[in-house]
Amino acid sequence: MKAGYRLILVDHDGVMVSEFQLTERDLADPPAFVAAIKQSIEQVEDEEP
Repeated sequence: MKAGYRLILVDHDGVMVSEFQLTERDLADPPAFVAAIKQSIEQVEDEEP
């Protein structure tokens, strides 16, 4: 595993729906980071029945 951080998104039932591998460089651009998380959440919401 790379050095850095892991951000894991889970649904209401605790099932992993997305995982991000983050480095200090990734976190240096908060607007891009937040936009990527929002996009991931929207994709999960669109897939839910």
